[in-house]
Amino acid sequence: MTAGRQVAAEQGPIGYALAEVARAHHAEMQRRMAELGLHLGQELLVVDLHHNPGTTQADLVQRIGVEQPTIAKAITRMERAGFVERAPDPGDRRVTRLRLTERGEAVVDAVVAAWAQVESRASAGLSPDDAARLIRLLRAVRDNLT
Repeated sequence: MTAGRQVAAEQGPIGYALAEVARAHHAEMQRRMAELGLHLGQELLVVDLHHNPGTTQADLVQRIGVEQPTIAKAITRMERAGFVERAPDPGDRRVTRLRLTERGEAVVDAVVAAWAQVESRASAGLSPDDAARLIRLLRAVRDNLT
């Protein structure tokens, strides 16, 4: 361990452990989404659009809680990759509706399965009580920081 990491781990062991877990989870999810042709974060949009076909970017911003430019960039990338299509609203030509393409719909089940598989792997060896306690503790840490 480098000196910087050693000091960080000593001075902020909870934060350091959280960062290590977040990095490992991020890497695993990134690998699994890449196998599906998605960038990490786009899986949230795929599942949301599956459940809310014909939505707008503004609706996505509200539901997902990400900044509008981030959503716009992701939708453009996903459109180029063939996961999403845009269509004008039949009642208001100023509004653009978003829908998954056939390719987008084809990955929905795999995304949901990846979430479940990573969750199972991450919680392997934890009892249901331990898992519930961990969730409760992590939420407490989040609440303390927000």
